[in-house]
Amino acid sequence: MSIVKLGSFSQTAQLLGYTQSTVTTHIQLLEKEFNTVFFERFGHQLMLTTDGERLYEYAEQITKLSEAAKNELDHFDIPKGSLILGIPESVCMYYLTDVLKEYVSLYPDVELKLRLGIGSDFRNLLRKNVMDVAFFLEKKVKDRDFISEFLWAEPIVMVAAPNHPLTKLKRVKVQDLTGQILVFTDSISHYQTVLEEYLEKSSITPRTILEIGQIYTIKQFVKSQLGITILPLAAVKTEIEAGELVALSWQGIDLDTNTYIVHHKDKWLSLPIRAFIKLVRERLVE
Repeated sequence: MSIVKLGSFSQTAQLLGYTQSTVTTHIQLLEKEFNTVFFERFGHQLMLTTDGERLYEYAEQITKLSEAAKNELDHFDIPKGSLILGIPESVCMYYLTDVLKEYVSLYPDVELKLRLGIGSDFRNLLRKNVMDVAFFLEKKVKDRDFISEFLWAEPIVMVAAPNHPLTKLKRVKVQDLTGQILVFTDSISHYQTVLEEYLEKSSITPRTILEIGQIYTIKQFVKSQLGITILPLAAVKTEIEAGELVALSWQGIDLDTNTYIVHHKDKWLSLPIRAFIKLVRERLVE
């Protein structure tokens, strides 16, 4: 079912934690068993055949019956099954590490799968029911088909190396970013979008924008004076306290955001999901 919703063998394999060849083999075995073909390609587009559509209808019914059976038989026992989470890197590294460790310890029968990314990555997966719960770093979640719960405010700071010229300014204004090298994550976060739109509106052009895949690498670049960056305070707090990075006195547009835990409004909250949300509330929400 994930292949149909995502329209891609490779994305399905990535989501489920399999190799693409494993997913392909499963489909081939299924087609051999039923003596038919379930998928066909038109260019880069993967589509169901007529037999594939018929089998998909049965698969949806089977899944719904399976979930209903689990719901009836749970009786609030120990959570079992799977839990697929979408988490921004900073939230995962600096807030959820201990929570995830505790969850795995408490509920060893739950198959936990994580996908790192941002809210725009997770929206489609939540809507296609191939992801159970996601964390959003956004000012406000306005999607009407999602149920979102505010968890905590997330300060965003602009940081530079201690000997960077901008650290000598009492106030850093948008004009001061002219000709600067900005180091951002390669997945466009909400606060990054806010800053980029503000720069464009103010007719300010940075020297260049470097897009880096991981927060650790971004911090190393900034420490080496290869540019400045904006990140959640939680991601740079240790380096600021150690004097390895300096929080600039940013006087421009408000970059602060919030952390939400989100699921689709039609999602059946299984026992593993409910147990995870409960643990997050107990450990991370004041």
